[in-house]
This record gives sequence, structure tokens and C-alpha cells, in this order.
Amino acid sequence: MDVRQLRCFIAVAEELHFGRAAERLGLAPPALSRQISALEDELGVALLTRTTRQVALTRAGLIMLEEAKGILVKMTHASRAVREASLASSKMLRVGAIDAASSSFVPEALVAFRQRHPGVEIKFVEAMTGALIQMLEAGKLDLALARPPRKPTDCAFEVLRVERPIVVLNETHPLAARESLTMQDLVGEPFVVPSKRIRPYAYDLVMSYFESVGAVPNVTIEATEKPAMMSAVAAGLGMALAPDWVSRLSFPGVTMRRLRGAMLDPPPPGALVGVAWRPQQKLGARDDFLSILRESVTLIDESNVLPFTLPMQNMKRATRTGSKAGGP
Repeated sequence: MDVRQLRCFIAVAEELHFGRAAERLGLAPPALSRQISALEDELGVALLTRTTRQVALTRAGLIMLEEAKGILVKMTHASRAVREASLASSKMLRVGAIDAASSSFVPEALVAFRQRHPGVEIKFVEAMTGALIQMLEAGKLDLALARPPRKPTDCAFEVLRVERPIVVLNETHPLAARESLTMQDLVGEPFVVPSKRIRPYAYDLVMSYFESVGAVPNVTIEATEKPAMMSAVAAGLGMALAPDWVSRLSFPGVTMRRLRGAMLDPPPPGALVGVAWRPQQKLGARDDFLSILRESVTLIDESNVLPFTLPMQNMKRATRTGSKAGGP
């Protein structure tokens, strides 16, 4: 019996569906089935009953589910305790961040930290919020710069920044001639939205913006990562909403515009970036980095505000259009 087998069994027992459990674990269904069969063979009992229509737990399976969960919890606590004991006597800072943080304020904060603490080794990882919170809970990170946790956790969370939305559109789109846009301008336009399954925060945020004007987006494609979103916009598949830090990026065929009147109150979780940490864990390096973040990160980043100035090519286009409209 090994940890992999236990994780596979718990997933199937909770989903009661091999396909969904396999997707949850990132495994092929046949590989998942082999893990379950190997566990049953080792125990000498059937844990699941399988038919073509359903999967159910046997009595032994119900008992095994609770035991397996307890084993994994104990293993997690043990590994975390060992890591924390090691870190207490080492000089290391382990930071995790979502792209919104690593592409905006994290580099400057890390530079400031290194200047103050040149002897502390920094380990950095970029991932999405769910994965970062899991790593933090497991003792694999000292702090995580992420969206607010979606599930209950023993981690503390403090909001650092509220992101403003901007409009990403093809540079040849008629709306690109305007210096700013409103949500009403976007209703009915073909839209590229974040993946609902992989980026739920970003997806819910786009939906919230449209709901604020009583509309839903005309979705043409879902994009998982920012480069895919930019490529879709550049290909003319639609426009998109993005957080303000994306204005630091450059992509051929794509332009960006400010969005007026779209700061929702209260801001949805998908517009918030904050820091999570485990307050019961005493780490001097982490606390020093927290202080730097609180000193340096502003709630709204004025440096990422797009100017109300038309690009030169659009100004010329608008001037020519105005001349024709007002001509004889």
C-alpha cells in the first residue's frame, strides 16, 4: 500500500466515477483502475462495486475511505513538521505567486528583500491560487501571493491590491479608435474568456463585469493562459477583459484600452491579489518579506493605468474619418 494508491482510492470514492476521478488526478482512467485493483489485491477485499452505470463503495470501502484520509492527513502533518523544523534553523524564503503578482509587484519586493537580507536564499514558484494554497498548507511554501482562498483554510490572508480591468482588442477593431470604453460598448461583441475550469477566478470576474450591466458575454473561445488570449485577440476571434498589469505586455496585432466605470463595489475575489501565510509558523525571513510587501504594494497600482491618449495611427484614422464626415 502506497500514498499514490490511497490518493487514487480517495478520488474514486469521493467522485464515484472513474472518469471524473482520473481527470481530478491527471491520470488516464486505465492507470487509475490499475491502482485501485492493486490496492484491493493487496488488502484481499473489494473496496468498490463497479457496473457499466455506477460505482459504489462496499462496507470495507467505507471504512477504508476514512482510514485513508486519516493516513494522508498524518503524513501531511509529519512532512510539514519536519520542513518547519529544518527551516527554523536555515536561512531560506520560499515564495509562491500567481502571474498577476509575479508580473507586477513581486520582482521589486524581492529586490528590496535581497538588499536587506543578502544571506537569505530565495526559492520562487509560480502557480495558480489553488495549488499555491495547497503548497502553503503542506509546509512547502512560507507565503503565497494569490487570490483569496476559495475553501476554508488555516492560513491568514491579507488583500494587497485591487486590479482594474482593461479591454484587450485587435488593433484594427473599430473600437480601437476610441481612447476608452465602457461595458456597454462590449455587449454583443465576440469575446475571449478565461477557462471556467482552469481559471475560475478570472472567468467569474468577466461574468461579474457583464452582469453589472445586465448582460452576458458573446463567448467565442476560452483561453487558459494570457499568451493564448492575446493570440486569439490578434487573430480577430474576439476581444477580452484583462487585469491592469497586462498593459505591461506587448503583443503584435493587439492594443489595450481603459475601461471606464467598471470598478465593482465590493470588488469580486478575482480582482483581488493578496498574501497568504500560516501565522502559527514562526519565520523571521517571511515576516520581514511581509513587512516589505505592506510598505511597497499600493492598493490600486497607478503605474499600470493606461493613458487616455490615442495611439498615433488611431488618431490619424479618427482624424481622417472626422474629415470625411464633416466634408462637403
